[in-house]
Amino acid sequence: MSHKKLNEKGQTLEEFLAEYDPSRYRHPSVTADCVIFSGQKVLLVRRGNHPFIGDLAFPGGFVEYGESTEECAVRELYEETHATVENMRQFYTASTPHRDPRDWTVSVCYTAEVPEPFEVKGGDDAAIAAWYGYEVDTDGEDTLLWVGGAKTVLKVVRDRFGKVDVNRTEVLKGGLAFDHVKILLRAIEERTQGERAERN
Repeated sequence: MSHKKLNEKGQTLEEFLAEYDPSRYRHPSVTADCVIFSGQKVLLVRRGNHPFIGDLAFPGGFVEYGESTEECAVRELYEETHATVENMRQFYTASTPHRDPRDWTVSVCYTAEVPEPFEVKGGDDAAIAAWYGYEVDTDGEDTLLWVGGAKTVLKVVRDRFGKVDVNRTEVLKGGLAFDHVKILLRAIEERTQGERAERN
């Protein structure tokens, strides 16, 4: 004999769901972004529309109804660069309020490594897709990140695990669209630590 579980109001799951109102809660939009490395280069697109029109950003975009973030990452990467990358893995979720001026967005970030830069072509709302060299250095207490020759100056704050705290790190000069330069720095450091671990 099975007994249905009841909540404090005496409702079954079916009764609870029948009166549940999801509009009581404000929902963020969900996006997926792709951080693809090859050697000392990263794949970026130049945005063709507002916000951040003309700025560099990761390939990515909004999750469609019924789509997982993994599926979105694969689809957006193809739509914006005409590229397919195997074995992308989730490495970070960016959720800082006001990171996107359009609305409240949460981005699930994926990363992958490819042996050689392959041919890419901008598509969808990406005006250009290309591989950009990068370099990280320090200047006193500030971190310098050059991407495609353009300098970004960051005042890095770290979380309790020693990783770049994307929420609290400040961009003092330069940067990419949204909070992508802070996510890129976190991805670069994680990648560098992984390479060191493999050598030891």
